[in-house]
Amino acid sequence: MKNLAFLVRRPDHTREAFRAHYEDIHAPLAMETVMEGTTRYVRHHVCEVVHGDPFFDVITAFEYASPEKAAALVARLATDAGARIIADEHSFMDRARNTFFVVEERPVMGAEARDAGLLLAVCVKRPPDADREEFVARYADVHTAALLDAVASPAWCLHNLALGPEPWADVVTQVHAASDAGLAGWARGLEATGARVQVVSVSEHETETPWD
Repeated sequence: MKNLAFLVRRPDHTREAFRAHYEDIHAPLAMETVMEGTTRYVRHHVCEVVHGDPFFDVITAFEYASPEKAAALVARLATDAGARIIADEHSFMDRARNTFFVVEERPVMGAEARDAGLLLAVCVKRPPDADREEFVARYADVHTAALLDAVASPAWCLHNLALGPEPWADVVTQVHAASDAGLAGWARGLEATGARVQVVSVSEHETETPWD
């Protein structure tokens, strides 16, 4: 099971200050207090906006061995340990604007390559009148090939397909490549169909999880 959380900094924080607090204070505190049962914990911090106007400053991925493990983490947020995490979130996040949803991973090519020159997150929402299943299928079959053509030497690509009722993005695609060879143009072409597209370059930070 995998959740993606789209988290927003407080207005009085720069992206750099937000990232420093998250990595130096919040992530270690989370591991100490509530994260037992996660199998992966990865933060994708926004570095540059390639296209669009993203509301978020980081995409955090939480992976669990089972839905029960995820439910146990949520339950811990209602304890004193969870109160510590929530208090810390208030100190640097605009919590009212945070959002998250469950996703299904769909590998496209390669293996993760964090030494690539460009690490990307591509968030796509279908046109308002489009069928979600049909749009996602076409995106995977047609638009992804064009996306990979719009970067130099793609090494890895993975789709995160949103589950549940009307998340703010239908697909979040992760790409590791050598460089940008035309991503903004690709995004504008997809938006011409009525879709909404946001593309950001990111830095990726993973905390090792010691639990089975």
